[in-house]
Amino acid sequence: MAKSNPWWREYFIYDVVRALTPGTGVAYDLSVVRIDSDSNFEFIKTTYVATSDNILLRYRDDSTGRYLMKTGIDVKACAGRNTLPMGLSNAFIPFVWPRPHVIAAGANFTVEASDYSAVANTLRLSFHGAKIRPGTAPWNQSNYYAEVPALYSFTAGRVNVAALATTVQRIEIDMDADFLVQKITGTRTGDALITVTESARGRDWMNSAVHIDNLIGNGSFPNILPANRFLLRGSVLVVNIQNLLGIQNTIDICLSGVKLYA
Repeated sequence: MAKSNPWWREYFIYDVVRALTPGTGVAYDLSVVRIDSDSNFEFIKTTYVATSDNILLRYRDDSTGRYLMKTGIDVKACAGRNTLPMGLSNAFIPFVWPRPHVIAAGANFTVEASDYSAVANTLRLSFHGAKIRPGTAPWNQSNYYAEVPALYSFTAGRVNVAALATTVQRIEIDMDADFLVQKITGTRTGDALITVTESARGRDWMNSAVHIDNLIGNGSFPNILPANRFLLRGSVLVVNIQNLLGIQNTIDICLSGVKLYA
């Protein structure tokens, strides 16, 4: 029997990119994130990539005027970063908030960042959560008789992206079943920016290009999504990759989840 829920959650990332003014942790640079008007956004995890880790952060929810921290907090204490435990690359180890925080649709969320490295510093900060949508989740609207674990990656396999080049890759979902994405892993040999779009519905997975280390994990430390992404059978996921390296970058992205057979 199909389940009925008044709301459902769809994985989404809001990303902030800011070139910070070199300083001593006193002056703050402000970045305003505009939440899409189509839904409220609930975030629960934060990750970052930066030139230097010497950054203080403050978050303000402009829909209420409230700060989420009383004073500037070191980025290393309130966001997770790609680390290399046991020699593994691209581990996804985010900071997990004590509970989700909901920002109203159409509202602004302000990130205040202060550099204390005194050198040129760029921050890429990602808020992982979900768009909260009214109605019943797509995977609860059909009578699925089986759920089978499955992995999807680029149709063309691992891709070699030339120095400073951009490429578009496809992840094609089989016609035999819908697919529910629950984890993201992958490999890369260097820095890259990623955007993901569902061609069937025209829905993006993030508000702007995300650094690959803020998106993928590895087999030991995957990006476990705080909410599912539902892909229709026969649909295509379009992945835009921009290589930030001055040399070739080898990249693969793997979606882990379940096939839903109806």
